[in-house]
Amino acid sequence: MTTLVIIRHCETEGNVRGEMQGYYNDSAFTEKGKDQAELLLKKLGTEKINAVYCSDLGRAIKTAQVISQAHNLKLIALKELREGNIGDWRTLPVKEGIQKWIEYYEAEKKKGVHREDIRPPNGENSFDHQRRIMTAIKKIVKQYPKGIVVIVGHSGTNRVIIGTLEGKDPDDFYKISQDNACINIVKTDGVTSKVILVNDTTHLQK
Repeated sequence: MTTLVIIRHCETEGNVRGEMQGYYNDSAFTEKGKDQAELLLKKLGTEKINAVYCSDLGRAIKTAQVISQAHNLKLIALKELREGNIGDWRTLPVKEGIQKWIEYYEAEKKKGVHREDIRPPNGENSFDHQRRIMTAIKKIVKQYPKGIVVIVGHSGTNRVIIGTLEGKDPDDFYKISQDNACINIVKTDGVTSKVILVNDTTHLQK
């Protein structure tokens, strides 16, 4: 089975300010974020890792580079691993944007609209996000059937991967906690999966 080591990017200034970085935006690491990168390296620097993948957004790339460089591996950045696209609400603060999406989603369901057809204006829903991400994950698992692969993503991206491999309903994906620089471990062959670790941050305790 493939061992997926799934990591959320380190803390950014946008995270602290509560900004919706999401599918498009980025910001620099905080000092805490820089420390988290060093602690991730300390945790994973000597592990046997076969490949390192990440979202093509800067905060994921900077986090992943710390690990790929330590293992002399080429970093592979994929647009498919980006955060969910909340569309026209992407300029709102995180809490406001998410609340707006939830209210809209629930209101549309009450109207009888199939949930797969409910999307933020010019954005994507959980089902779109899932298809985009899992297409990439299936290819990675197929390429490294017995390898250890690091994937650096975002809170939403990681929740989709873990939730899908756990067999959760897409409405429940975002209930999974994902702190900055956390580590998740899932073993999978693409058909059956075993979740070993979720949202572990013990490596961040100095």
